[in-house]
Amino acid sequence: MSLQAPGRATMRTRRGVVVAGALVGGLLFSACGAGPTATPPTVRTPSPPVTASSPPPTTTTQAGPAPAAGTTAVDTARPAPATAAPTAAPAGVATSGCAPMGSGIPAGAARREIIDVDGDGRPDTGWIEGGTTFGITTASGATFTIPIDLAGGGPRSVLVENPDSTGTIAALASDGRTAELLVVRNCALFPVTNAQGGHYQFDLGFRGTGTGVGCSQITGTSGRSLVGLNMHLDGAGQPHDVGRTQVIITATTARNGATDTVPTTGNPAAAASANTISCGDLTIRHDGVTEQH
Repeated sequence: MSLQAPGRATMRTRRGVVVAGALVGGLLFSACGAGPTATPPTVRTPSPPVTASSPPPTTTTQAGPAPAAGTTAVDTARPAPATAAPTAAPAGVATSGCAPMGSGIPAGAARREIIDVDGDGRPDTGWIEGGTTFGITTASGATFTIPIDLAGGGPRSVLVENPDSTGTIAALASDGRTAELLVVRNCALFPVTNAQGGHYQFDLGFRGTGTGVGCSQITGTSGRSLVGLNMHLDGAGQPHDVGRTQVIITATTARNGATDTVPTTGNPAAAASANTISCGDLTIRHDGVTEQH
């Protein structure tokens, strides 16, 4: 499903190579930083121009009807992969640290410090083993894992972020072509599914339905949320605007919400952020954990 606004017949979706970004299975495309690729990082300046991840400007216009609830730009409705986490999602996110459990970080796994995922005020550690398993080991000594179910040949990268104002802890696992949405709930990792029961995924520029993932406030909504990004090009192949679609996460499910567009004319930061996975100051390139080759 394309989010291109009606009357934009001369535009076509950018299908460039993504660096560490990722939507395929359930949703669309989209943004936390103008983005949910060989992706350039988001430009940061003391007084940055409006980016696809910025709060909506007053001149932003609606990009047309929002996609059908619970679908993604590429909605294959593929069954969610089996996971090492419990089969039933706990009530919510831990608030005072997870109890020690699990076997810790495997020897040789790629690792990186990530945000606090269990509410104890201390940074935790994300890691990838063999390109097929993503895990989090908290400062309190808890370890929980989930399989990475991606088919692309690129190295696996995962960015852990807090995309909205409700305390959601999300993880976006990417192979450079597709990003899968995961969530942390009560010291466990879960795949996020769409309305059709498939794994919610983002296109990162290879299927014409999206180019990145980010976190921003969509026009007419309250507060920041996860967004899918889709950069549109003009007739000369230059960036014209970025379509943004709100992704509303409830427990371990997600659906599409409101949409808007952000112009890129004279604003290279918006175009750059639409071609990667980011959230606020975090980017998958600089802050994600990437498997070792």
